[in-house]
Amino acid sequence: MKTLPLTIGCYTDTPSKSQGVYQTQLDLETGKLLPLELIAECHNPSFITATKSGIYTASEVEQKKLPKLIHIPNVDSQIASNTGLISGDHPCHVAIDPHNKFAITSQYSSGTFDIFSLSINGNIDKRLKTIKMVGSGPNKERQTSPHAHQCLFLQNSPQFVTVDLGTDRINFYCFDEEQEEFLDEPMQSIKAPVGNGPRHLIFNKAEDTAYVICELSETILILEKSLGIWNIVDEVDALPNMEKGGATAAIKLSPDEQFLYVSCRHQSRISNFSVDSEAQKLTFIDSYDTEGKFPRDFHITDDGQWLVAANQHSNNITSFKRNIEDGSLNYTGYSLDLDAPVCVTQQQ
Repeated sequence: MKTLPLTIGCYTDTPSKSQGVYQTQLDLETGKLLPLELIAECHNPSFITATKSGIYTASEVEQKKLPKLIHIPNVDSQIASNTGLISGDHPCHVAIDPHNKFAITSQYSSGTFDIFSLSINGNIDKRLKTIKMVGSGPNKERQTSPHAHQCLFLQNSPQFVTVDLGTDRINFYCFDEEQEEFLDEPMQSIKAPVGNGPRHLIFNKAEDTAYVICELSETILILEKSLGIWNIVDEVDALPNMEKGGATAAIKLSPDEQFLYVSCRHQSRISNFSVDSEAQKLTFIDSYDTEGKFPRDFHITDDGQWLVAANQHSNNITSFKRNIEDGSLNYTGYSLDLDAPVCVTQQQ
């Protein structure tokens, strides 16, 4: 039986009985999810980034509970796990640069991004600086202050991008890898439509197009890079013809970049779009029940054959066979019980 290891992060606060980071195996013939193994005990590891040096996560807690960036080496490594203290409140995302030299955490409640240097073996070295967002948005319940939700390093240039739900801002920054110098001011700041609440974005491989999922408006923004400048060129509904709930979450491209998927937590569905890269257009195809409630995250395997969804409120992980020709999803019938799963990714 050929299997693929998947790593899962969970909320551990009561009433959840989860204890930290888990691993399951995905049967690549049937889609069955094999019994769970706890690989690291930690508090609220709500996002996981997998690298060749192991996995990185952060404890999503307030400052007085000492949130940490956590490095968990690969199972066969002789390196011990280590941590670095995070300066803000409720870190909800971890980004690692392409050369595994830096990590950036996104603190939702404090609206800050912490930048860490990493040692050659992947361990956390030190916190270099903190970038703090300022401002607010029109939504009096969700946008009274900045809410840092994601940071991503670009793969083809020394830049990173931050996504701020609270101020409707998407900022691009430059950095000097050799000097470990990160500029305070962005090279470009993009204002999303007022009140949209951008949450996460994903780039195509050429890094000349980005797709931004906006949580509050439940829409997708398409950004295009032309002559070094990013511009918003289109906006589409994440789940057309259905009641909105202000709770879209994850956004992923298929490995061949022909299809784009978005998790819609309020509706407990994953929507599917075809991608016309030349015309910069998304065309809605269909949406699929995740066989659970409130899918905060999902993962498409590197071969494009499988999609695995993490359903936070129904406490289960579900698997789907993916048709690589038309992008459709078919539920395998396999579900794995786990309290408050909120992130799933493939080990590197």
